[in-house]
Amino acid sequence: MDSFLTSDSPVKSIRGKIARSAATERLLPFKVAERPLMLAYWGAHGGLPKLTLELAQVASAFQKVKCSISISRSNELFGAYNFPDDDCFAVSTFSNKLGAFLKWKTLLELRSSLQERLRRDRTRAFVSLAPHIWSPLVGSVIHKAGVRHVVVVHDASAHPGDMYGLINRWLLREAMMADDVITLSDLVAEGLVAYGVPARKISVLFHPDLNYAVPRLDKGVSEPLRILFFGRLFAYKGLSLFVDAIDLLRRTGLRTTVGVYGWGKIDQLLRHRLSALGATVVNRYLTHQELPEMFSRYDLVVTSHIEASQSGVIASAFGAGLPVVATPVGSLVEQVRDGVNGILAQSVTVEAVAAAIRMVAEEPLLLARLREGVAATRPERSAQRFFDQICRIALGDLPE
Repeated sequence: MDSFLTSDSPVKSIRGKIARSAATERLLPFKVAERPLMLAYWGAHGGLPKLTLELAQVASAFQKVKCSISISRSNELFGAYNFPDDDCFAVSTFSNKLGAFLKWKTLLELRSSLQERLRRDRTRAFVSLAPHIWSPLVGSVIHKAGVRHVVVVHDASAHPGDMYGLINRWLLREAMMADDVITLSDLVAEGLVAYGVPARKISVLFHPDLNYAVPRLDKGVSEPLRILFFGRLFAYKGLSLFVDAIDLLRRTGLRTTVGVYGWGKIDQLLRHRLSALGATVVNRYLTHQELPEMFSRYDLVVTSHIEASQSGVIASAFGAGLPVVATPVGSLVEQVRDGVNGILAQSVTVEAVAAAIRMVAEEPLLLARLREGVAATRPERSAQRFFDQICRIALGDLPE
């Protein structure tokens, strides 16, 4: 979808059903169990390992309900999970795409060990924080154990140029078999309903911040404005649109410092143009440990997407305390509050993106207000708030 939601979007017609699903479909009153809730993420890379870790830290301190955390041993932040062995259910998956199809023995072992773990912990709800390629093959184990199955779906359709989108329809099988589905935006909820997921079992939450301890106290206002483009460099991320906008600003006399960080293909022409702009280009995968220092070098993050669901880049920027300039596509308009914690361009054009950046560059007080807005709205996007809402969807009303 290449335009933002309007007041007469199809989502509006299902919002009532979605809201009622979380409020009325409750489980029986809470009963004592060892670990009634299991949070699971079996992927390895990207923003989700960070989100899972932050939710696990919240869960470990949660007094009302004991939780177990299931993660892959291939998770890039596996070493950061300093929890008791009884609370962490580590699983073996695979280290490359071919392994997803060849490691049937590992999959069978996962099914067996998961069944035993759910029984032992007297688990009442299994929450998949993102569909995994093996999820549709494990769902039957969850249901046979009498456990409520909840899945967080991040995308209802494939992104242009994203090879991982080729398996999106397979991944959506988990949403079809789950008892409850959580999305991080109204737009994805709308897409799931169009796909065939009943609106009554969808709850719309939000994208939590991915918090990075950026090494600075007060950056003040830099001159020139330091602008960051960050993330997977797929076609829908709009790198060429970003370069065109920066080039236009330079030609009209605005000085900027630019950085482009992330893995993916950058064609030769764009490389030459970035070089001419004096941009810092780090064209590789960055570890989570590298991100705080990267964010510390910049004042503003630009997400010039030409298509989007919600954005982990925006969640990371907010978690690092940086405001965002975003195009009005997909659910970016749900994440960025225009004039509060970022600026929404008027359209998906070079001129509109350049105008939004110029507004921030030429008004230092605006940049300061946007930083304050990011900090002031942080509680709305906290991992604690997200976890609390997951618990109520998965387990119903909790004990006081």
